[in-house]
Amino acid sequence: MRIREFAKLLDDVENRRKGLRIWIVLVLLWSITRTFIVGAFFHKYGLNTFRYFLIDFLSSIPYAYASVHSLLALYDKRFKSAYGWIALTVISFYLPDLYIIETSHRVPPSIYTGFAISLAVLSLLTLMQWREQRNK
Repeated sequence: MRIREFAKLLDDVENRRKGLRIWIVLVLLWSITRTFIVGAFFHKYGLNTFRYFLIDFLSSIPYAYASVHSLLALYDKRFKSAYGWIALTVISFYLPDLYIIETSHRVPPSIYTGFAISLAVLSLLTLMQWREQRNK
């Protein structure tokens, strides 16, 4: 798909709504998947997998909503609005990870290193998307 065709899709309100719904479903599915992955690694270190799921799943809804709105605000060049959405995105994105750090005990450094690398890569990809939208 060419950039102009993609831009036409973003300019249509109904396409934005469909995109938001699809994104929310994908983020919630990822939340469920991530719970199994995180539970497998951190359960033996004191993480309550069910509580983690609740925190992750419930924070995924505002994350999905805010991340879409931050990108659309940047696309529409509404920068003041974008920064508020970005703040909500960051908070809701890291909330489950803070729970992992807070409740896990005696975790080997290699697991925390892998965890930190995954967070850094995902954060960097997100930052690159926001910058790309802002510079358009």
